[in-house]
Amino acid sequence: SNLTVHRPILKLKTINTINSTFTMDNMPQTAPGQARKRNIFDVLDALSSDGGAKNILVRVDFNVPMNADFDITDDSRIRGALPSIQAILKAKHNAILMSHMGRPKLVQKGEDADGSQRKAMSLQHVQKRLSELTGVEVQFVDDCIGDKVKSAVAALPKEGGAILLLENLRFYKQEEKNDAEFAQSLASLGDAYINDAFGTCHRAHASVSGVPALLPKEECGVGCLVAKEVAFLDFTSLGENEVVAAVIGGSKVSTKLPVIKGLLNQVHILVLGGGLSYTFAKAQGVSIGNSLCEEEMVETAKELLKEAAAKGKKIVLPVDAVCSKEFPKGPMKLEDTKTFDLVPGGGVEDGYMGLDVGPKTSALFNETLSSATKIVFNGPMGVFEVQPFDIGTKAMVDTLEAVTKKGAISVVGGGDSVAALEQFQKMDVVSYVSTGGGATLELLAGDVLPGVAAISDF
Repeated sequence: SNLTVHRPILKLKTINTINSTFTMDNMPQTAPGQARKRNIFDVLDALSSDGGAKNILVRVDFNVPMNADFDITDDSRIRGALPSIQAILKAKHNAILMSHMGRPKLVQKGEDADGSQRKAMSLQHVQKRLSELTGVEVQFVDDCIGDKVKSAVAALPKEGGAILLLENLRFYKQEEKNDAEFAQSLASLGDAYINDAFGTCHRAHASVSGVPALLPKEECGVGCLVAKEVAFLDFTSLGENEVVAAVIGGSKVSTKLPVIKGLLNQVHILVLGGGLSYTFAKAQGVSIGNSLCEEEMVETAKELLKEAAAKGKKIVLPVDAVCSKEFPKGPMKLEDTKTFDLVPGGGVEDGYMGLDVGPKTSALFNETLSSATKIVFNGPMGVFEVQPFDIGTKAMVDTLEAVTKKGAISVVGGGDSVAALEQFQKMDVVSYVSTGGGATLELLAGDVLPGVAAISDF
């Protein structure tokens, strides 16, 4: 049946080292009639075997968090790129990796006089960890175009198996401007191109859409990670029995608004929680006290609720809220909070602010989502970093765990949602954890991502 089509065959987090094999068989299967993008295995198959190893240019996302000593505090983005790197080395080719790190504005403007920004945002900080994870001594070159890079590429072994890491692409402002000459300089380094940087797929930059436009389409593909993200997050072609739900939380309506609008076309059930739900409560005539509210968004929220009703879609909002008189400076006792029912004519008392969804809401959300076959969770239900305002988000994660066990596909995306999973030690109870922030939301809203559009269908 159509329902089993998107079932993940291999969860990303099971890939720890380069020795675990990732092949075409592990790639996500597309739904019948759904076009699939040319992927890394198609590209490797199409490369001619004469003349030794080919040099494969891979756009990765190594924009990793580091502490003051430049130690990487979370290497999940590096791990995410391992299956593609591994596939290239296994096919006896060389991998040339390019990425950005941070927003080096001073370097771009030539104002980084003491070189401190260049030092802080150098990809050389990734070299050691990447070498440990791959078991290959990764080479690094402190530029991404020019003679120094050409020499490093020319020296790559003819028998393959090498990894060359280029310096931060964004040290050149031409990267973000998708400058044609800069894209040409990058494209000239490789015999083929793979985009495995899902986190930047929503940006039409030189390394994302400029390079593949300059190479033959047979030599350009998406990597394992991007193929997986697209299979899990693309809700446009679904079987008729699918019930798709999205849970959107977090604080800002304005940033999530385009997504909520886009999702109305894609999903059957939309559950809204977190700080943004108070704007919707106000739109329904519920008192919200001192809760977070974007006044200029109240009218928009009213229109969205009308639009949902007209489309026959179900928007489910919190029915109670756990409140306090002020934003918590540290953990509080539940008995020191007050819970109000969110009903028209009633609501949060003046002087109180909503900081989490209440128990009636958690029960309602659990019941609402029990019939879903595909759920995406983006944004927490409350101030989950501070007890007891973590209870609503924890209940949501428990709901996701239960529906996933029943066979639904659950996808979690966005930094705060992933942080919540980690806090509750529940990273492995969902089907998939997305690596993208903005890209995740844009794909869910049904937008075309430039990085994915640049790759041809197979």
